[in-house]
Amino acid sequence: MNCPVDTARFARHLTDELPSSPTSVGLRETIVEAIGNLERAASPEGVWNALKSFSAQYGFDYMLVLKGRDELAHNVASSVLYNDMPEGFAEAFDRAGHSQNNPLVLRAFTEVRPFTASELWATHLADKQKHALALLSVSLNVQDGFMVPIRPSAELEGIVLLGGLKPDTSPIIRSSLHLLAHCAFERAAVLAASPKRKDVGLLSPREVECLRWAAAGKTDNEIGVILTISPRTARFHIENAKKKLGVSTRIQAVTEALRLKAIAA
Repeated sequence: MNCPVDTARFARHLTDELPSSPTSVGLRETIVEAIGNLERAASPEGVWNALKSFSAQYGFDYMLVLKGRDELAHNVASSVLYNDMPEGFAEAFDRAGHSQNNPLVLRAFTEVRPFTASELWATHLADKQKHALALLSVSLNVQDGFMVPIRPSAELEGIVLLGGLKPDTSPIIRSSLHLLAHCAFERAAVLAASPKRKDVGLLSPREVECLRWAAAGKTDNEIGVILTISPRTARFHIENAKKKLGVSTRIQAVTEALRLKAIAA
């Protein structure tokens, strides 16, 4: 993946203006780690999961990733690349005719820079647009959102929409999300162009065993006792499995292993 800037330098630049503290150092490390997770993702799904994992740390409960296309102006559901909103919500929103009045998407067609929902509320909106925006807020219990139009050239390639009850929309987090969203789109496009088939056979027997016990809710310590290995070794096997499955969290690894029938439900 070729992100537009050097990751460590970008993270340092973002945090240099903050007072020197464990918080600024921690944020810098978190940004670098997020880029690393995007780079290691083996599938588009893994890329979006890594981006969501980062944004969730800053109060964004929902993430919707859309492919830029003409139909997007009136049909969101058919353009979804990633969606963790309640099942069927996007489809119902389309059927009710709200998508064609959704100012978040409509503004992304003409905007280059990221923007928040609260900034959008401060502009002149038609009544139907206000209704669509209010419906999103009430239905999903979100107070604000952050939208990143993905526009590497004149054409809109996609949109990343993030929303939460109390999201952090400070300049440093906005800049971080702006960079990560573009890197995620680039990485996902590369993976989609040359997809690598996930092969459960790539998981070692020990990785499968560790995932099986993780699915049962066991901790690294408990898995170590059961399999007569150290907790560190148990964690090592689960981390390897996460990389092979193209996911960024333990829960996602278990879910993907179950989906691929690498472990039994």
